[in-house]
Amino acid sequence: MNQNVRRVISAVALTSLAATMVACQNQQLGPAAGVPRTNVGANSVNNTRAPQSANAAAIDQAARSGLQAVPGEFIVKLKPGATAQAALSQGNVRSLNLQAKPLSSAQSGFVLMKASANGMGALRTNDAQALQALQSNPAVLYAEPNYIVKLNLPANVKQAPVQAAPGSFKPNDPMYAQQYAHQKTASEAGWAIEQGNKDLILAIVDTGVDGKHPDLAAKLLPGYNTVDDKPSGQSDGNGHGTHCAGIASAITNNGVGVAGYAPNVKILPVKVLSDSGSGSYASVAAGIVYAADNGAKVISMSLGGPSNSKVVEEAVKHALSKGAILIAAMGNDGNGSKSYPAAIAGVMAVGATDSADKLARFSQYGTWNSVTAPGVDILSSFPTHASDMPGVNYGSISGTSMATPAVAGLAALVRSKFPQLNAAQVKTHIEATSDDLGDPGYDIRFGFGRINVAKALSTAPGAVRR
Repeated sequence: MNQNVRRVISAVALTSLAATMVACQNQQLGPAAGVPRTNVGANSVNNTRAPQSANAAAIDQAARSGLQAVPGEFIVKLKPGATAQAALSQGNVRSLNLQAKPLSSAQSGFVLMKASANGMGALRTNDAQALQALQSNPAVLYAEPNYIVKLNLPANVKQAPVQAAPGSFKPNDPMYAQQYAHQKTASEAGWAIEQGNKDLILAIVDTGVDGKHPDLAAKLLPGYNTVDDKPSGQSDGNGHGTHCAGIASAITNNGVGVAGYAPNVKILPVKVLSDSGSGSYASVAAGIVYAADNGAKVISMSLGGPSNSKVVEEAVKHALSKGAILIAAMGNDGNGSKSYPAAIAGVMAVGATDSADKLARFSQYGTWNSVTAPGVDILSSFPTHASDMPGVNYGSISGTSMATPAVAGLAALVRSKFPQLNAAQVKTHIEATSDDLGDPGYDIRFGFGRINVAKALSTAPGAVRR
């Protein structure tokens, strides 16, 4: 998506943020040793955020009210050759007083239509009637509500860190010994083989990324904010995106903080969630398109919602056509329900394991599950300022959100080591080289197993089949 094209105003789907809210401060960057660590959340007086846009405020208000979709907002796919103006002037739609904005580009045919007096309790039209009118409009191929989702927080889960094991490449990051995930996934042996192509772009489609974080700043591209329709994804009042970015690709062996799975690749921050962590499918679709159109070959999405969306499906198809591999969180409800975009065809879905290689109790499961990765008590970067994370600079939280960027980082390493592989082949290779857990062979809880970085980078593509 060209940056000159206007994007939709709403934010995006649920982040699979989860829950061991235990802050872990770096003495160089955080408070002095011995100072109590406070849980900094949405209601803390210390949590200062940039003023909300009207769009973000409307989404957050709808989410707080328990609504399933943003009132008065609809995502419309126009028929080939049709225009938004034509749709607004035909049939019963003429009386609805709707306004239209392109979702990605005029050529895509996707439009976000809004009641012009949009606001809680101030709609000028009945949503069900408006949707029916749009669906029956001769210029419209299909229409759907602009669904909303919000943060899903599993109960507290604490795992004892695994001590670092000897390896071929042990980084000097001071908090690395506390990152048990790298020991479980044999990252050290993998890093001796590949640490990532510096020209490869990994997109973090999330709440944005803190552009001032010392473990991330040097590798961040400008990115985009589809929540507020403005350049730069380098702001994160929530913290979830910054945490995911550190897992995927924190600068490694720099004597600061933590180690990321793909240390050398670039990060494209795409802010599709408001600072409160709630949003709509409109901007997640716009974010996917933006990432693909701006060179991302790996797209990490630690987010999801319970309803499928044709517009998100179309965005996924667009990214796949650009050669990107899309990786999404299975979700944190601990059952077999589907979460989207993880359950969309072509997306690599990721579940979570703990330090004992057991399935995290919150991890959703199903036949669409591809692999698992550590997702319980995962230490990574937090924003350098107060946010919804339980501290600043560094800390630990849990969720399939945390497992997803680990797999995204590995995908970036595999694409760097084996550039001849297409997205589907990268997915197959990661699956084939994972460590089988649970029932022998593929199973719906662990997928093909827990990822193994060393195996993925040392095994010739096609040498192992499952």
